[in-house]
Amino acid sequence: MKVAAELDGTLLAARQREWNHWLANPAENPLSTRADFGTAEVTLENDLCVYVQDSRYGDGLTVSGVIVTRRPCETVFDLTAAEAAATHALLHEVRAHLDRTVRPDGYTVGWNVFPAGGAHIPHVHLHVIPRWNHDLAAGAGLRYFFKAAAVTLSVRQADPDDLETLRALADTAGLHTGSLTLAGCTYWLAVQSGEAVGCIGLEHGEGVSLLRSACVHPDWQGQGVGRQLANVALTAARGRGDRAVYLFSSHAGAYWERLGFVRVPVASLSAALRGVPQVNSGLTRGWIHDETAWKLDWSG
Repeated sequence: MKVAAELDGTLLAARQREWNHWLANPAENPLSTRADFGTAEVTLENDLCVYVQDSRYGDGLTVSGVIVTRRPCETVFDLTAAEAAATHALLHEVRAHLDRTVRPDGYTVGWNVFPAGGAHIPHVHLHVIPRWNHDLAAGAGLRYFFKAAAVTLSVRQADPDDLETLRALADTAGLHTGSLTLAGCTYWLAVQSGEAVGCIGLEHGEGVSLLRSACVHPDWQGQGVGRQLANVALTAARGRGDRAVYLFSSHAGAYWERLGFVRVPVASLSAALRGVPQVNSGLTRGWIHDETAWKLDWSG
């Protein structure tokens, strides 16, 4: 049986909305409201933490459960040494209980941290999921699913042989391609089943970069490809020590605003990135004066 998850780029936003809701309404947090634990199927506890199985939140994993600290704290990184020790001690009790009652062949045990890591409730909870040899997912651990998703859509750095592919993708989005070069620049391609479906580039200045040619083929838009490409490029800019990233965008400003960019004068962009290919092209051909400039500032 082939198991597939539909990852369309909306899951993170949903997780973030849930996380923000519980942060704003801590008294309603289902992992902080001890009264809710009274209807759980199993409760084991010690002085610092509680273990519950609750089919209301099991999502089909009927004998899985969570170990939750009595003291509200957001993530495993916030546990005190005593809470970490108490969690580990209770985990041994949970295993003994499950070994005695449902006799699993294995376990998956772990924490999700922050919305990007899959967490949607800001109260630390350790998942304990029994596994059996006869499960359809037997043999598949956590990394299996992450690796499968990575294989489905991969992002790789472009090389000189990819120039025509980069230009073709940019052309489909109506972007300027005349100055597209790998000299002093870094580009990435998003590849789905061997097909290039999106691209993005950075033109490197002194301590700043220009993000350019960010586009996704129309057939693949709305599936999170653009966000993945943007994350790769911005992470690379951070890694090279850039204090800011600029870009031109007259039509997608709202998208870049969601990533932290703010509108700035075109002159400030051209001054910060004088000499990079796209700025040179814009100044030479005159189109730069009709553009809208944006900046993501990391200078502090």
